[in-house]
Amino acid sequence: MGNLIVFLAGAGQASSAWNEQVRRLPEYQSLALAATDLTEGPFSMDAAVEGLQRQILETGAESVTLIGLSLGGMIATRYAATHPEMLAGLLLSGSQIRPNPTLMSIQRGIMRLIPARMLPLPQGLDKPAFLQLLDAAGHTDLSDDLSGIEAPTLVLCGTKDRANLGAAKQLARQIPEAELRLITGGGHELATDAPDEFADAVSTLLNRQE
Repeated sequence: MGNLIVFLAGAGQASSAWNEQVRRLPEYQSLALAATDLTEGPFSMDAAVEGLQRQILETGAESVTLIGLSLGGMIATRYAATHPEMLAGLLLSGSQIRPNPTLMSIQRGIMRLIPARMLPLPQGLDKPAFLQLLDAAGHTDLSDDLSGIEAPTLVLCGTKDRANLGAAKQLARQIPEAELRLITGGGHELATDAPDEFADAVSTLLNRQE
């Protein structure tokens, strides 16, 4: 099959969040996944990486380009470190290395207080599952994963995504083949906030792989 492009959504997103980006790549084999598509039982980072590898191998792909947003970016980073033999390229958008534990605790506390019907969650993602995703992200530290990632890497962050700007710069410094690209005026969900700029970044990464 050759190379497969896998889009990994953030914690509160469905895989359909990637529809526009997938549409722009008709000549490539691609797969869009939500975090909850990766595990059958309780969510953990290790289980998500195992599930991702299983789904990639089921397609018959010989290599993979991973494109991840937020939690999807964290999963992609861990996969890149644990399966370097499969990785052709990596794009991380609005991602983190070790989320601030205080901020994550406050976020989870607020989310627990909000009635489920008021949370803007996609169909198929309920509040307990969403909180489980936040808990997993909050307890993940990818610091030791970065230096071993050797594939071409592009790190994106919107200039309005202040919570993740610091992590984006650190990712670009510590991943050996990484390039940082800041999207002026962009927010956290760049694939939908700035679809043209995001698609251009994907094209840049794919060209670097050739």
